Amino acid sequence: MKKCKQKRIILWLLCSILALPLQAQQDHPVQSPQGSISGAVTDSNQDPLIGVVVQIKDKNKRTVTNVDGKFTIEAESNDILVISYIGYKTQELPVGETDFSNIIMEEDNRMLEEVVVIGYGSVKAKELTSSVSHISSDQFLSISANNPMMQIQGKAASVSITNTAMADPNSDASVQIRGISSRNAGLGPLYVVDGIAGVNIQNINPNDIASIDVLKDGAASAIYGTRGSNGVIVITTKRGNTDGKISVSYNGYVAIDNIINKPALLNAREFREYRVPGGATDFGASTDWFDEVTQTGVTQSHAVTLSGGNNKFNYRATVDCRDATGVDLRSERKEYGARVTLNQGGSTDLFKFSVTAAPRVINRDLSDHGAIDLALRSNPTFPVWDADDPTLYSDFTGKLPTGPNPVETLTLIENGSETKMLDWNASATLNILAAINPEWALSNNSFNTQVTISQSIIDNFDYYFNPSTTSVNRFNNITGMASRGYSKAKNESLEWVSTGVYHLKDHTFNGMAGYSYNYAEDSGMSARNRNFVSDALSYNNLGSGDSEAKLDSDRVGMSSSKASSKLIGFFGRIGYNYKSRYMVTASLRYEGSSRFGEYNKWGAFPAVSGGWRISEESFMKEIKWINDLKLRADFGVTGNQNIPNYKSLALYIPFGETYYNGEYIAVVGPNTNINPNLRWEKAENWNIGIDFSLFNNIVSGSLNYYNRKQSDLVGDYAAPVPPNIVPTIYANVGTMKNSGFEAEIQIAAVRTKDFSYHIDLVGEVNSNTFESFSNDVYKGRGYDDAAHLGLGDFGLSGVPVQRIEEGKRVGTFYMYSYAGINANGKWLVWNADKTQKIPISEAKESDKHYVGNGLPRYRLSMTHTFNYKAFDLSLSLRGAFDFDIYHTFDYAFSLKNAQKGYNVLRDAYDQNLYVEDGVANPTDYFLRKGDYLKLDVATIGYTLNLKENRFLSRLRVYVTGRNLFTIKAYEGLDPDFIPVNGLTPGALTSTSYYPSSLQVLLGLQLNF
Repeated sequence: MKKCKQKRIILWLLCSILALPLQAQQDHPVQSPQGSISGAVTDSNQDPLIGVVVQIKDKNKRTVTNVDGKFTIEAESNDILVISYIGYKTQELPVGETDFSNIIMEEDNRMLEEVVVIGYGSVKAKELTSSVSHISSDQFLSISANNPMMQIQGKAASVSITNTAMADPNSDASVQIRGISSRNAGLGPLYVVDGIAGVNIQNINPNDIASIDVLKDGAASAIYGTRGSNGVIVITTKRGNTDGKISVSYNGYVAIDNIINKPALLNAREFREYRVPGGATDFGASTDWFDEVTQTGVTQSHAVTLSGGNNKFNYRATVDCRDATGVDLRSERKEYGARVTLNQGGSTDLFKFSVTAAPRVINRDLSDHGAIDLALRSNPTFPVWDADDPTLYSDFTGKLPTGPNPVETLTLIENGSETKMLDWNASATLNILAAINPEWALSNNSFNTQVTISQSIIDNFDYYFNPSTTSVNRFNNITGMASRGYSKAKNESLEWVSTGVYHLKDHTFNGMAGYSYNYAEDSGMSARNRNFVSDALSYNNLGSGDSEAKLDSDRVGMSSSKASSKLIGFFGRIGYNYKSRYMVTASLRYEGSSRFGEYNKWGAFPAVSGGWRISEESFMKEIKWINDLKLRADFGVTGNQNIPNYKSLALYIPFGETYYNGEYIAVVGPNTNINPNLRWEKAENWNIGIDFSLFNNIVSGSLNYYNRKQSDLVGDYAAPVPPNIVPTIYANVGTMKNSGFEAEIQIAAVRTKDFSYHIDLVGEVNSNTFESFSNDVYKGRGYDDAAHLGLGDFGLSGVPVQRIEEGKRVGTFYMYSYAGINANGKWLVWNADKTQKIPISEAKESDKHYVGNGLPRYRLSMTHTFNYKAFDLSLSLRGAFDFDIYHTFDYAFSLKNAQKGYNVLRDAYDQNLYVEDGVANPTDYFLRKGDYLKLDVATIGYTLNLKENRFLSRLRVYVTGRNLFTIKAYEGLDPDFIPVNGLTPGALTSTSYYPSSLQVLLGLQLNF
C-alpha cells in the first residue's frame, strides 16, 4: 500500500511539473470571481485520477488534479469547466449547475468501437478475430503520388510499399504483403473498392478515400479464394452527408521535386585529366550531361467535392485534375477524373439503391530511363549540339560508344499513351425483415439481400514517333519511324450477397452467403511503319510510310490479341459472439477459374478464426492498467490464380511455310504442352495475435505471429520429349515458407484541450524461404540462378548475382568472395573453402560463396503527430535493417577500366585507383550493407475554423517535405531506388536509372 501511495505521489509531481508551462500562460485573474471551485475526479471504479486537466472554457486558466484526484480552481458562476484526460472522454460541466465533488470519467473506447471493413462485411475493432490493419484518411501521408497506396507507406506492418522512381509521374508503386508468396505468379494484392474486387486503384482520388483496410492473414483473405494469397486491400470511399446540409470543399496543392543524391561523375576537367590519357577522346566541350537531361519537377493537383443529403438520400461528387512533370525532360502526366455516388434509402427502408460512376482520362508522356543512363556514361567533353549545324543535336555514332544523344532522345522522340478509364457499379438491397413486418426492421436484428453489378474498362492508345531529324535516323537515312498500339481491358462482375444478424440476449449470431461471377477480357492491336514523306503527321498516318516494305517485319509490323477468363465463386460465413467476449467466425469459398486445367478448375478455401477478450473476464477487473486485451487465432486456405490465360492448353503459332500441291502454304503448330492438372497455388495460413489497450487507453495496438506455407508453385519445368511436344511445361511444383512477427502500437502520449502528442509505431520481422523445387513428377535441380545483370554495354550480360535455393531465404547473394588485388591491380577471390586467394580469371563456378541477402529482415516506421491549438505537425520515419544490396552503379561506373570511352564516378580514381581490372565477374566487393533510416515525410499545417463566416467554414494550409533526410550504411543512391520487393530484393540488375528527389509541397484545403 505504501509503494502504491509513493507511485501516486511521484505521478502527481510529474503531472504538476508538466502543467507548469500551462499554468504560466494563465491570463490575469478574472474580475468578480464567484470563488474557488473544488472537486474530485475518479474513474468508473471510484479510483482517483491523477493529472486530469481542469480548464475554464474559452479562458487560458487551468489546473490539474493531485495525487488524490482533487483540484481547486477560481471560476465565475457562468463559467464552464472542461475536464480532459488521456484515454477518457472530455466533459464540459457548467459551474452553477454541477456537483463537482465526484466527477466520474468515462473511458474513451472509440478505437474499440471503430468499424473495420472485411470481405463482404464489417465488424467493430473489438470483435475482430483476424489480422487486419485499419488506416483512416486522417492518417494518410500528405504527398504527391499517382497511386494512393503511397500515402499509407509505413502505416501498416508487413505491408511493403515501394516506388523506385517516385519522381517519375508515371512510375507506379509495388505493394507486397507479408513477403513473397510466389515464384512465377503475381505477387500483388487484390484490391477491393466499396465491395467491388479487381478495381484499378489509380482511378481513385485520395480525397475520396475514407479508409483503407489491409486483410493480411488467411482467415481474412480466404473469402476471396483464388485471389487471396497475396493479401487483400479494401478501400472504402466517402459517402454523402446525411445531416441535411450541402457542403463544398476544395483540396489542392503544388509540389516541387528537386533532385538529390546526384551521382558523383567526373566533370569535363577531371575527364581530361584522368580518362583522356587512358585512351578516351577530348572533343573540346564541357557538358554536364546529367544536368542536360534533368529539370525541376512540378506537380499541381486540384479537387472539388460537392456533398449533401439526408438519411434517406445522399450524394457525393468529386471532380479532380492533376498535372505532373518529372525531373527528366520528357515525362509528364495529365489526368482528369470524377467520382459520383448516389445512395437512396435508409436503414429501415424496404429497398436501398446505390450507384457509383468514376470516369478518368490520363495523358502520359513517358520517360526514357535508358536515356538518363546514357547521360551518366556520356563523355563530358562532347557537345550537346552539332558543331557544324547548331540546329541539330550532335551525333554520337562512330564517336562515342554510349548510344544516341540522350538530350535528343528525350526532346525529339515522342513516346506516350492516352488512357480512358470508366468504373461503375450499381446495387439494390432488399430489407427482408421490413418486407415481412415493418416493425421488425426497427430492431437491432437485420436480414438483407443485395445484388451488385459492376464494370471496369481501361482503354490505352499508345503512340511513338522518332522523327527524321534525329541523329540515328539521319545516319541510317530513315525519314521517320512511328507506331501506334491499342489495348482494352474489361472486367465485369455480378454478385449476390445476403447477410443477417440476430441478437438473443447476450448472444449474437451473424451469417453471410453469396454468389460471384467475374468475366475479364483483354484485347489489343499494334502497327508500325517508317520512311514517311513528312514529319508533320507524326504517328497519325502510318499508311503514308514505306509501302514497298509491307512484308518486311523489320519495317512494317502488325499484331493483335485477345484473351479472356472467368471466375465463379460460392461463399459463406457464419459468426457467433457472446457479450463481445467470446467470438468465433468460419467461412468457406468454393470457386472455379477458367485459367486452370481441365481436372482442377474448382477448389475450396476454408477459414476459421476465434477471439477471446480476456479483459472482459471477472478475474481481470482488478487489473486497472489493462483496459482491453484480446487473444486471436486463425487458420485459412487461400489461392493464387494470377497467371496468364491458357497456360494449361496447347497454344499454336506460325511455323513458316511449306510447299504443298504446287504452292507454299502457311504452317501452324503447337508451342506449349497441355497440362490438364494445372491448378492454383495454395497457401495454408496460421496467425496468432493479441490486441490490447493499456494505461487508460494511452497505449494500444496489436501483435501478430504468422506462418504461411505456399505449395503448388507454378512455373516452367523440364518435360521429356516425347511424350511431350516441347521440352518445357507450365506446372505446379515446389513449396515456399513465409513466417514473421509484426507489431502496430499507438501511444497517446499527451492529450489536452490545446495540445496532443501521438506516436504510431510499426515494426516487422520476416523470413522468406524456398523449401522445394520438386515433386513426384517434376524434379528440379534444387536452385535457380537469379538477378541476372544486364550490362551488355559493359561487356557483361546475363550473369547472376543471386540464387534461389531450397532451404535458403529469398534474396541470397551468390558470387565470388573478394580477397583483394595483386601487385598488378587484378582481382583476387577466395577459393571454395576460403583457404587460398586465387586470380578471378582462374576461379571456377564451385568457388562462389553465399555472401549476403537482399531481403530486409527488419522494417520499422514511426510517426510522431503533434497538435497545438490550430497548428499540427507530423514526422514520419521509415527504415529497413539487416540486409545487403548489390551496388550495380559502383560496379559499372567506379572502375577506371570498365569502358574507356565512358564517364565514370570519381571513386574510380579515388578508392578504386589501384584496381586495373574492368567489369568481368561480379564479386562481393560491391556488396554493401543496405540498412537505412530516413525522415520520410514531415508536414506542418494550420487550420482555421470560421464559425461566423457565412461562406467559408474551414481553412487549412500545410507544407510537406518528402525524402528529407536519410542515414544509410553506404554511399550513393537513395535507398528507395533499390528494389526490395519481388524475387530479387536488393539487386539492381541494370544501370537504368531515375533520379530521386526531395519534394516540397504546399497545400490548401477549403470547406464551404
